Amino acid sequence: MSKPAIKIDADMVAYNVMEHIDTHFPAIWSACPVSARASIRNAVVKAVVAEASRSGASA
Repeated sequence: MSKPAIKIDADMVAYNVMEHIDTHFPAIWSACPVSARASIRNAVVKAVVAEASRSGASA
């Protein structure tokens, strides 16, 4: 009997990570260019998708 497929919403994870940064480390955005925000978010999405693929879940 196999485990049910798990669906991970990479966009939601990235959103929550960015909200966490906004809440707990707001000064980072004054030190980083605006384009860094998109790069960080995209890196989180890629990491979530890669981990989901590795673990057998889908993202």
